[in-house]
Amino acid sequence: MTGIEIVEHAGAKVNLTLRVGRAREDGYHPLDSLVVFADWGDTITVRPASGLTLSLSGEASRALAGEGNNLVIRAARALQLAAGIDSGAAIHLEKRIPVSAGLGGGSADAAATLRALNRLWQLDWPIEDLAHLASDLGADIPACLYSQPLRMRGIGEWIELLGEFTPLFGVIVNAGTPVSTADVFRRFDAAGPAKLTESAPDLQRLPAWLAVEPNDLEAAALSVAPEIARTLDVLAAAGQPGLVRMSGSGASCFALYDSRDASRQAAAMLAAALPDWTVVPVQLGAGQLGAGNND
Repeated sequence: MTGIEIVEHAGAKVNLTLRVGRAREDGYHPLDSLVVFADWGDTITVRPASGLTLSLSGEASRALAGEGNNLVIRAARALQLAAGIDSGAAIHLEKRIPVSAGLGGGSADAAATLRALNRLWQLDWPIEDLAHLASDLGADIPACLYSQPLRMRGIGEWIELLGEFTPLFGVIVNAGTPVSTADVFRRFDAAGPAKLTESAPDLQRLPAWLAVEPNDLEAAALSVAPEIARTLDVLAAAGQPGLVRMSGSGASCFALYDSRDASRQAAAMLAAALPDWTVVPVQLGAGQLGAGNND
């Protein structure tokens, strides 16, 4: 067992659309979102150990320094308790996704940890059972467990896998300014939002459907972090994107292109002009579940 190493990809979560309704009585907001995952993100590696430990690497991990109760460790402890085992693991997180960036980095990391430990500890839990466990840890973690194109509703607990989905090519950009999700929702609530109106994805006419779909949090996020507007502007001027939009509650934004080459050319141009920003060409929607390795 000591030579086992399991690696799981924690893909960045991108909300291609995000409809949000006014808060329920319990304070949670109902949503309807078309979610895809990138072939870029963080990496979770687990090895057998006597206890549960977490080590970090990567520039983006600096924002997590000193966090004694990281979501990764909380997820590991929850699975350990639910499975009734005392097995441990040495968990390593290589962090690339910026923190508080609207890309679901923490949720993706926790989900990848659950998938990896499920394999390391030979629990053989189906993904649905892991998702049920994860729902108590964070609203986005169940979706990140599947890590496939999906429609997410309710407060994140209603997940509809979309099956056949033509991958999209895009560029993710983050200027390095964290945005508090709580602050964005406070601004959103202050504007007096309406009741949620749902909209089923039209996968046969996806570009046209995406063009008229909103991210309902964008106006609130712009009021919290006006610099998001610059991110949207620089993306709109990079090549000829078919769509430019903010992801999640901000501050990351993305642009979609007709081809992989077009997205890579746009990313190269942006990275040269903005060397201190996170600029990544990505494929979205291919599905990364089960992409880990056994060594």
